[in-house]
Amino acid sequence: MNIRKLRKQKHWSQDQLAQMSGLSIRTIQRIERDQKAGLESLKALSSVFGIEISELQREAVDAAGIITSDQDDLIKKEAFTQGVIGLYKLTALAVFSLISTFIFIVDETTGWGFIGMMTVSWIVIIGVYSMNTFDLFGDEWKDKIWEKKTRR
Repeated sequence: MNIRKLRKQKHWSQDQLAQMSGLSIRTIQRIERDQKAGLESLKALSSVFGIEISELQREAVDAAGIITSDQDDLIKKEAFTQGVIGLYKLTALAVFSLISTFIFIVDETTGWGFIGMMTVSWIVIIGVYSMNTFDLFGDEWKDKIWEKKTRR
């Protein structure tokens, strides 16, 4: 998808997009003009627009207008690792749900059980939030998990 088209569909100025994405206005202008963006810029823009990074990465083409095999591998790697991260988040949420339900059912006096459940709830919420805020799964982890998948 074209960044300029997406921005105009939302009726945003380049300045508004820059503020929401955390990128500079010059970066937004360069991306709209050249259609070239780094991986971090694509991550920021995909987050702001609420679309998958793979949709924006398809726009990251070389000067001839052809996606190179390295870029295609990068797109596949990013999509795969984002899927694995999503699975980990979903697993954490499921485990929390099961544990909190178990605590609530087993504890007859909802006093301490309720306090414990609320404490666990906040710990999980803060943990998931920190996974979204901080890049706990860095590039080294992404490379390692991708190597495992492609080794076959």
